[in-house]
Amino acid sequence: MKNLGRRPGDARLSKLLPFEFRGNRRVNDLFDEFLTQKNYNRALCKRLLTVSRQRRGVPWELRRLAILMLEHQILKLDPANISEFDFLLRQLGLKPARGHAHAVTGDVLKQGYSTTDSPQFVLELHRRLQRLDHVHRGIKGRRTSDAALHDFWNCSRSECRLSLARYLLTPEEVINRIVGDLQVTAGVADHDTGRPHFVDVEIARGLRILPDFEAKILKALCDAANVYWVSKTTSSEINSLVEYPLTTVVVVIKPPGSDIEFEIKRAGRKRDNALNVVYARNSYTVPPSHRLDGGCMQWLLRFEANAAAKFSRIYRLVHGTNAPIANYVSRSTIFSVPAGETEVQTLPYFTDPQLFGSGFEQMRVAMSESVADFIDESGSKLPPLPGDLGLTAHFISHVAPAQAILCGTSSLRLDRVAAYLSPNGAQRYFVEGLSASCSKEDGRQFADRLLEEVLGSYRRPKARYRNHEQYLAAAFELPENRATANKTYNSLVQQIAKFWGTLLGVRGYSRGESFVGRNVGLKSYWDSGEWKVKIIFMDHDALAIPDYSVQNFLAQNALPEMFLDERYIWGGTNAAQLSTSAVGFLRCIYRIKNEVFEHGQVLASRGLREAYRKTQEGLLTNPKLRALFNAQFVSRLPDWDTFVTGYLQLNGDRKAAEAWKRKMKRALAAKGYRREAYDAYAQALEKNRVFVEKYQHVFDSQPGDDESLFSQKETA
Repeated sequence: MKNLGRRPGDARLSKLLPFEFRGNRRVNDLFDEFLTQKNYNRALCKRLLTVSRQRRGVPWELRRLAILMLEHQILKLDPANISEFDFLLRQLGLKPARGHAHAVTGDVLKQGYSTTDSPQFVLELHRRLQRLDHVHRGIKGRRTSDAALHDFWNCSRSECRLSLARYLLTPEEVINRIVGDLQVTAGVADHDTGRPHFVDVEIARGLRILPDFEAKILKALCDAANVYWVSKTTSSEINSLVEYPLTTVVVVIKPPGSDIEFEIKRAGRKRDNALNVVYARNSYTVPPSHRLDGGCMQWLLRFEANAAAKFSRIYRLVHGTNAPIANYVSRSTIFSVPAGETEVQTLPYFTDPQLFGSGFEQMRVAMSESVADFIDESGSKLPPLPGDLGLTAHFISHVAPAQAILCGTSSLRLDRVAAYLSPNGAQRYFVEGLSASCSKEDGRQFADRLLEEVLGSYRRPKARYRNHEQYLAAAFELPENRATANKTYNSLVQQIAKFWGTLLGVRGYSRGESFVGRNVGLKSYWDSGEWKVKIIFMDHDALAIPDYSVQNFLAQNALPEMFLDERYIWGGTNAAQLSTSAVGFLRCIYRIKNEVFEHGQVLASRGLREAYRKTQEGLLTNPKLRALFNAQFVSRLPDWDTFVTGYLQLNGDRKAAEAWKRKMKRALAAKGYRREAYDAYAQALEKNRVFVEKYQHVFDSQPGDDESLFSQKETA
């Protein structure tokens, strides 16, 4: 490998940098000073701090580079050097004054640190900066190789990976960068006057627990009530500040130095027609929610926000921790759409062929078909509206285009991560996705970024990158990475079990939508001094949780939908279903061997039952939780479990079975059930017997549980 030789500001260095920085004296001088320092140097740190903060006259790219250089310098400093760290913490705005008596600002606790005590905080900060140790180790002064320097530069381009960036860049300039990468049109805040009070409580709480830096950025984006659209220049590279993830129609915001993501749902297509109308794809009729291509329907966003907020509250009241789902912070009604260099209102956009552009005739045919189905599906009694404008008005009245901003999402969905970590993953990302070439160095850096995210704490292998599969195999063979992968996998399957067990505990389901691989993401996060990985469930537009009007568990309706959730979580009976389930994707991502997989299944089974039991106990004892449901629904909650236990224990003894059946019918009647309740439960169980028997250990009543039903005064 080549090295920098005598001075980094030569022609070879210029070839390693983006075109706009080639021959830039300031960049060359900064590299020169940086690479000549073998040890920590306060004077260099002060210069890097100045460059990082300089908002005028210094390119954003150079400021990011200076931040990464500063992190490199700090890693050279012994954490025991408290006096020098005291100086640095004050320079970063983390301490108000000099001296050990002054604690670090309390906001660091919201950032995932466990303490405000200066010496202990320094240890955790140092540990956090070491996440990029595989990048920093390549910097060896003037002997730094071309590959290592190129790696260092590329790493600096990902603001979210720069831990110190949050202290050196202001929320205001970050917002300007975000808005500058997007198209913006006018919108109006959508206030759903009929939404339950707990939705506002959850939104307020979600904002309150955010660190100040992220909260200011999110608040500015939401308060403007603008509508944000992907532009032709918006990046689809992972870990971009503003990212349009491949195969999606959302925009993801990854603030500098942060492990929190925001999502703009949805942000249009990256083409001339930001919004379109689709009725069928590949000869299949699309679901109603997908007919507005590139956008969302207002009523569906409202439903999703309400359902997610309710389950978020349930989960926290049961477990005392935040649910692994996104917080729906705001919504805006879309009144105009970007069209070229301007914006036009939705009615003329969908009606005028000159404003819409290519594909207008196909769009109008799809609109006509969609409107006809909307009318059939909803029983709409809107008066007939003649002409082209009338058809558009009908369509707009049904879809009511809107956009939502979410907090706490992940752009790394399970299906994409599995694809990127497959043998041809680099090809799929660079060539097929970004339409870009892919060198071996590009492939290695891509693999490192993915593994950094899915492992949380990652050690780069010494093996040279010959191809994607060989390099990934070498990475997972390292004992440190293998142990981390196994531990993370077990943690993730337990997180899934806890989430689903809680949902089952309130008799809820999502028809598979909340668990399908494209709607479940992985996110590394900093917690109490170490990097961890969590799973995040997104897209809850089919999440069904019994509302206050529901008095009984309708097993005949719910069990097939729960069975569908199970299929997308654990997989069915054939290999294709197993591999495309959430757990199947995780097993592929982390390259889990049979013994670890079997152990994970045991842990998940225990966690599922525990979450289910804890949820039902909470419903019976926690007034705040009970208040979310109908009192009769709660009082009858254990009855299904009692029924399942007794029914599945029938062993062919007809006399005993008839006696149990009579006893059960009397008990149900005593609690006010209708006469047909027994038959309805029995039919539902028989139709879904495979599912119920598989999860009998979850539904099975514990000793004494039958008292909830049979202790009632029996009536004939």
